[in-house]
Amino acid sequence: MKFAGSVLAAGLMVSLAGCASSTGSEEMTLAEGAERECRSIKEFGSMLPKRICNNKATWADIDERNEEQAKEFKDKIDSRYTPIPREPGM
Repeated sequence: MKFAGSVLAAGLMVSLAGCASSTGSEEMTLAEGAERECRSIKEFGSMLPKRICNNKATWADIDERNEEQAKEFKDKIDSRYTPIPREPGM
């Protein structure tokens, strides 16, 4: 359970970091995708962030997957708690 919480927290942190930064173009070159990038990810139960290094292409895939999962989660919550509109004349 602790691992799942850590993965969820890492995903949320990465997705927030991805929203804050923007790239100039939608696609990256092979050289740009091969560059290593390290990010500090905060985990539940630890005061110190964990440093994770991947290449930029992998981070782009992780960011995209996290955005999709966040959107799906938001849609599920919205559909569950959106009030049903009343019919006219009630």
